[in-house]
Amino acid sequence: MSKAQNLVFAGCLFCLLAGTTVYETALAAGSSGGGGFSGSTSMPERSAKSPEDIANGHYKAGLRFKAKAWKAEEKAAKATRETKREKLLADARKFYEKAIASQATAIKVNEQHHEAANELGYALRKTGDYRKAIGAYNYALQLRPNFYPAIEYRGEALLMMGFVKESQDAYMTLFRANRELADQLMAIMEKWHAEQPDGDAKKVFADWLAERKQLAVIGRDLSSNNTRGW
Repeated sequence: MSKAQNLVFAGCLFCLLAGTTVYETALAAGSSGGGGFSGSTSMPERSAKSPEDIANGHYKAGLRFKAKAWKAEEKAAKATRETKREKLLADARKFYEKAIASQATAIKVNEQHHEAANELGYALRKTGDYRKAIGAYNYALQLRPNFYPAIEYRGEALLMMGFVKESQDAYMTLFRANRELADQLMAIMEKWHAEQPDGDAKKVFADWLAERKQLAVIGRDLSSNNTRGW
């Protein structure tokens, strides 16, 4: 197992331990019939929510916080005043932190929720915590090895930490299985490469990017020819 693959896999265990108070509160809310009807037999008791339902509720709440963070980031990109931009980015970070809490609680309730683990990794990555993000992605992929969105997100996080080879491996996996996500990772790679200082490593990576882009075009052309009616 590579150094990158070993990156704080145990670090994701916090997501199985976090959110206990929220979880217990949710369980209490789900199992109670509400106030004002104690002792009444005229109304049926509310069925307790299953752990899966509770986990999905937190997962969906996390997605809503993620959407709010995206909206704040979009506004920040268009802001003309630096103070406004900084405030919007701060708001986005707060929403990502809320998404982290929601997705961590979802996993606390349902340890098999691979989508929540993936979204936990995304929110952690957006707050700059790449090590824990990789731990969350590793956990998602342990649950669902061929969950390609986690492979793509993990490839981005690995790249941000400088694990270029591991990121390239993620791209190759996606290239063979999911071209849309492979193209998404390629776009991130090109942006990251442009920001790197000049040197031999940058040139080697540039050559790899050029080769992979050319092969991707050839692959698309072949695919188009195979589906064309003659």
